[in-house]
Amino acid sequence: MSVIAFNSAIGPVGIDCVLSERHSSELDITEIPIETGAKITDHAVIVPKRLTLDVADGGAAATFAALVAFQESRVPFTLVTGLTVYSNLLIKRIDADRDAQFSRILRCRCDLQEVIIVGTAYAAAPDGDSTGQRGKAGGKKSTRAAPPSTERSGDAATADRATATQQRGDAGVTPAPQNQSILQSITGGIAR
Repeated sequence: MSVIAFNSAIGPVGIDCVLSERHSSELDITEIPIETGAKITDHAVIVPKRLTLDVADGGAAATFAALVAFQESRVPFTLVTGLTVYSNLLIKRIDADRDAQFSRILRCRCDLQEVIIVGTAYAAAPDGDSTGQRGKAGGKKSTRAAPPSTERSGDAATADRATATQQRGDAGVTPAPQNQSILQSITGGIAR
């Protein structure tokens, strides 16, 4: 039996060995029937990447509990495999097999799926109202998404991500004075 030695962890959970990897990359091509019965294609959409890992570990109960806890945390992670590097993966499914041959170790299959994380933006309303203030945020006739809140978060890690302030571009950036280095501006001018 050969073992793939490129990865030794699924997120923060250490794994003794990865027995196999199955990679899936798919393109969803839309088909629309027209008058003559022929189907035409107007666009194609990239489906999130999927990866199935067949793994084994000596600490059966502890490793299985850690994998399930990490799955339930819903925190995206990066995984390095023999073919590529995957970003923003979540554990979609864990199938553990227990029989006479694998009674003392954990032998399981982990289905991982890429999640596509996007940001929201405000747009002008169709009637020309550029304030985007129609309706309560996230409510009926609203042009704004409801702001993230800790109450709707499942756990502390998700709450921290939901309420974190993100800046883009030069927003909120104060330039350093011309006669002062960046280190001096950070330390208040005490650096020499």
